[in-house]
Amino acid sequence: MADIKVNHSGGIDGSDALMGPKIKDNDLQKAAQQFEAIFLRNMLKEMRKTNEIFDSKDNPFNSDSVRMMQGFYDDQLCNSLAQQHGIGIAEMIVKQLSPHHQG
Repeated sequence: MADIKVNHSGGIDGSDALMGPKIKDNDLQKAAQQFEAIFLRNMLKEMRKTNEIFDSKDNPFNSDSVRMMQGFYDDQLCNSLAQQHGIGIAEMIVKQLSPHHQG
């Protein structure tokens, strides 16, 4: 069994022994970016829902095909934002979960 101790800063020494195989930095970065993209996508989806109040039946942009294309655009936008360090969520996740993180 691994030797685990709670340090004075509130962290747990030896917790990496419980984590199983080491996570590669590239894998962690990729997963963090994917999480940020999902977060941004959900945020954008909720923002777009607020515009549904103003949609009228006579509006040519109020159709299923437009909403589908808008969804594709939103997916690409969110992926692109996450890869370009979007709003910083991925960076914070990497800092917190990186085995090299001190704190």
